[in-house]
Amino acid sequence: MVPADSAQMPLPYPTGALRGLLRAPLLFYRLGLGDLLNTLHILVLTTRGRRSGQPRHTPIEYRRHGKKIYLVSGWGARPNWFQNLQAQPQVTVQMGQQTQAARAQIVTDPAEALRAIYLFRRTAPERYDAVLSYVIDETVTSKTLPNLSGQFTIIRLDVTNDALPLPGLPEDLTWVWPGLLAAGLGLVLLALLKGRKA
Repeated sequence: MVPADSAQMPLPYPTGALRGLLRAPLLFYRLGLGDLLNTLHILVLTTRGRRSGQPRHTPIEYRRHGKKIYLVSGWGARPNWFQNLQAQPQVTVQMGQQTQAARAQIVTDPAEALRAIYLFRRTAPERYDAVLSYVIDETVTSKTLPNLSGQFTIIRLDVTNDALPLPGLPEDLTWVWPGLLAAGLGLVLLALLKGRKA
């Protein structure tokens, strides 16, 4: 659900270095490490820019339940990716090496919102309670969550068998790995040669 006053969310909106850090998983996907990030439940959501019409890639934590994928916006309706999917709900989702088409829907049913939040909490309840408490500036526990679940901005992505509406993020930096391997081997060889001269 989208909180009525989502622009006033207590979690500060990321800018500068923090924004860059939150976008760092995109680099990992481009390096071909998407499967690693997928084990951490981080996907790449590709939306169509509502003004530019261009693909916009966003890394975001998710939880999956069957063909449904749930996302939580820590900043309500403010993020560009959220506004983009409101304007055009057809999106592309990358989870590791898997790229699929999906349709985005804002969760408005309180029971579904509660189930989605429980999916996030399941692996580390204490950690997620602390994060969720910070997002809405309320104390979140298993007892208070049923009354608070409607304050979170939750998006459901329904995976479809449609053609991809947008291109996914390319793995265009995999060439870096052979270069790093060659550089590492060169340094080892150099160290061995120096060791023989000594």
